Amino acid sequence: MRREHPHLKLIVVEDALASNGPHIRHLQALDLRFILGAKPSDHTFLFDWVAASTHTTEVTLTDERGWRHRFRYLNGAPLNDTHFDLEVNFLEYWEYAPDGTVKHFSWVTDLPITERNLMTLMRGARARWKVENETFNTLKNQGYHCEHNFGHGYQHLSTVLMHLMMLAFLIDQIQQRCCRLFQAAVTAAKSKTRFWRKLRNRFDLCLLPSWEVLYQSIIAPPQIALGHDTS
Repeated sequence: MRREHPHLKLIVVEDALASNGPHIRHLQALDLRFILGAKPSDHTFLFDWVAASTHTTEVTLTDERGWRHRFRYLNGAPLNDTHFDLEVNFLEYWEYAPDGTVKHFSWVTDLPITERNLMTLMRGARARWKVENETFNTLKNQGYHCEHNFGHGYQHLSTVLMHLMMLAFLIDQIQQRCCRLFQAAVTAAKSKTRFWRKLRNRFDLCLLPSWEVLYQSIIAPPQIALGHDTS
């Protein structure tokens, strides 16, 4: 990616598995900014350092909807005792919903943290979940049957299957965005998984002249006349 776009300014957003010295140095060598997850269980040294530091800053904000946002941050903290010379900027965040629900997140970044950019950094870091939920979770759990082992195998067969799956996913996204019949059929099916099952069932049972007829059969299923009860 960097070879194809040598001057493009990018921020890499990843989960806590990426918050390690070799990977961060690799990102730095490629001139890539980063916001990476950090877990207390995996980054004990870092969290202890932040807790003991006298330079840690805490900020609490309440938005117009009544959600309270609490931040704790420290610039220039060592990543861990193994890579003590590798300094990162640490950001911790608690979200307090009006109903009392509390969510907690924490990250490391090479972007300088100030009181003015706390919300922007937090939202940028959490944007990864939008990709996770709307792409990977959909592919794995909502009818596409994507698996981690796709992309491997002899003669690249799994890679071909993965590319075909992504192509189907792209077409479905375009239809979901632009096709009112598709949108109505998904709504009528009540879930994506049931929608795909209904599509497959109709292909097995019926000769369908068009996509319009296919979607209409889900939106308003035709009534099938039953024979006389001979019991």
